[in-house]
Amino acid sequence: MVDRIRTWVSFWARPKEMGNEDNHNKEQRKYENIGPTAALVAYYRSASDIPFAKEVAREINAEEISQKLTTKDQLLLPKMQVMQVVFEARFKSVDAVLGQYPYITQVMEIPAGFSTRGMAMTVENPAITYIECDLAPMLQEKQKLVSNIFTHRGNGVPPHLHFHIASILEEEQLNSAVSTLNAGPLAIITEGLLSYLTPQEKVIAAKNMRALLATHGGVWIVTDLTRVFRPDDQMATELRNRISAATGFSPITGCFASISEARRFFKHLGFKVRAYRRSDVMHKLSSRTAPGLNDHAIRKLLKPQSTFALEIAKK
Repeated sequence: MVDRIRTWVSFWARPKEMGNEDNHNKEQRKYENIGPTAALVAYYRSASDIPFAKEVAREINAEEISQKLTTKDQLLLPKMQVMQVVFEARFKSVDAVLGQYPYITQVMEIPAGFSTRGMAMTVENPAITYIECDLAPMLQEKQKLVSNIFTHRGNGVPPHLHFHIASILEEEQLNSAVSTLNAGPLAIITEGLLSYLTPQEKVIAAKNMRALLATHGGVWIVTDLTRVFRPDDQMATELRNRISAATGFSPITGCFASISEARRFFKHLGFKVRAYRRSDVMHKLSSRTAPGLNDHAIRKLLKPQSTFALEIAKK
């Protein structure tokens, strides 16, 4: 399993030319190239108590992959330690917002990457139907990974955990992914993608998500709305540049200048916006106790960040 994932990541993590941000030329914006960053996120989450996080990171050898994508430079390691808190907070913030909709039992995560949410939720609650969506290369590896983890546990994959190839930019694929769902509301989770999208692609994605909610009802939960670190943070810039060189994509392409700008964007496209502060999950962060970190600095970092719950606005 590790060898297969390592081979896959090594292929996709070769230096890339930066993707063309002209949305009319999709061939030059190959989002499969972002796939290895899912392994980096898995490594960051492994420092937390998120269910299945350590198992996933171990199965894909996420620590080695993260070093290839970022650095072994000791001077940058403190920033990577902060990133562990950032990604745990993002994950748990999504869970907290999802908890505001206890009546929703159908969930779609796009892109799912190496997220463990689908595994955890379907094990904890057999009434949940969970659809993981991603591009084909990632999804194929994810399915094998999930099967391997449950085999090690002596269990089968939960029957209501499903996988479907779909891009957030392709309406037909999205409709196919949800075609087997029952009538009733749907929670859609998009964690870690919007910051990679161009302005044109964000509009397409938002319209596609609104169309799904118009059919099913429910909520679209989104993250990565604004930059986490200041533009003059040199260590953050260095890490970002290394990821961009490996993937061909900058992880701040789609960031809004402010939460207010993000609100206006989604309201203009017909959504009602509820914003939840990332710092609200501070008390749930297991990785914040690592040496060298303090609550004041973490709260200062997380407080400007928000997770949005988007519903269709009533006319």
